[in-house]
Amino acid sequence: MTAGHCNRTPSHGDTPLAQAGFDPVEQGVLTIARLFFQSFAFPNSHAWLSAFARAGRLLPPGAVQGRSRDVAFAVLGAVQEMRTARKSGFRFSNPDCPCCASILSDHERHFLEVLRALRRGTRSQAHCAAMLVCEGNPADGLLLAMSDLAALTRARPPSTMRGSGVQADRGLSAT
Repeated sequence: MTAGHCNRTPSHGDTPLAQAGFDPVEQGVLTIARLFFQSFAFPNSHAWLSAFARAGRLLPPGAVQGRSRDVAFAVLGAVQEMRTARKSGFRFSNPDCPCCASILSDHERHFLEVLRALRRGTRSQAHCAAMLVCEGNPADGLLLAMSDLAALTRARPPSTMRGSGVQADRGLSAT
């Protein structure tokens, strides 16, 4: 893996995004999340505005069950829950640099693995990834926020999932 024109040197645990196996919706969620991360790291960037503006392009109608703005808001909720649980910094790639955006940090990978697992109905994998991204701290808030996000970005039709909708993802029994 080369750093490209921006001179970024990949860190231990970084992988090429193209090799991570995330689908286009998950990659769109990653870009939206990166813009929120950037907004918190560099408040004067106002990158949160770009997160909402780009959501429509990254998550076209039909690609998600909710509106793109709803998805962006759900991503913000998940980011906030993760920020509450983590005690140290979060490594993310610059969404505005094509070279950097092609690199997935290990922190970003764990964040997206929570979503991917919930979208596919593998709750135990979601718990493992949530514990990693939250550094072993309580991850219930992140799991709830990611369950809401998963409901808006469902990979499979809800009828093929055990239980029904978000309630099943949240560990509640379906009736």
